[in-house]
Amino acid sequence: METVKAVRIGQVLVEADLVIIGASNGLDMAEGLNLFRADAHFRETYGDLAQADGIGCILQGLASPDANVRRRWVERFHQKEYVEYEPSPLMNGLWHLTEHADTFVITCNIDGHFARAGFNENRVLETEGSTRTSIDERRLAHPDALAMAQLEELERLVCTHLNGRVAILELGVGPRNGVIKRMLAQIASACEHVTYIVFNYNQALAPDASCETILVDGDMAPAFEEIARCRL
Repeated sequence: METVKAVRIGQVLVEADLVIIGASNGLDMAEGLNLFRADAHFRETYGDLAQADGIGCILQGLASPDANVRRRWVERFHQKEYVEYEPSPLMNGLWHLTEHADTFVITCNIDGHFARAGFNENRVLETEGSTRTSIDERRLAHPDALAMAQLEELERLVCTHLNGRVAILELGVGPRNGVIKRMLAQIASACEHVTYIVFNYNQALAPDASCETILVDGDMAPAFEEIARCRL
């Protein structure tokens, strides 16, 4: 990433009163967790289950129509990706770059990494549930009590900072993830002073919002390392 871009992102984050993070599978992949591929992590962590159940990737195991198979994969996923999770340098960097501001996370990732990395659980809206509670892709269509409280907290934060400095970080959100993109665009449109920063690998697309936009195309991990270095 260009130094001038890293410096600007660092400045935006330092000055931000409110940081909204929208995160999808691209963030997990940058941390080394790929739900869609039989990579080295899959073979090492789930290889025995994959062989026994004829499963080709983590997502296939978690969504198996066989309840017993699905239970085994959910239990293994919970243990390996949540209980034993150690925040990566990328996640630690994200935390340190945003901890000074009011921060709210909207994510479809189900691994609970944000909570394990120290983000306020009441400000982490997991749109498809979480392995630490329950997984439900319809969570926003039929909000539970926790989701309702989190949506109310998000609305309160946005109202509080309508005229403040707002940074929106879109992390690995693919073009088909309309739920998160729409929520971020609505926030960008509502607030007065917004910088919208998109991190994605070959899919860094400008948002549907009229505000300062910074696109970062490539691997998120070294990008955040560069931002941190420029802030020193």
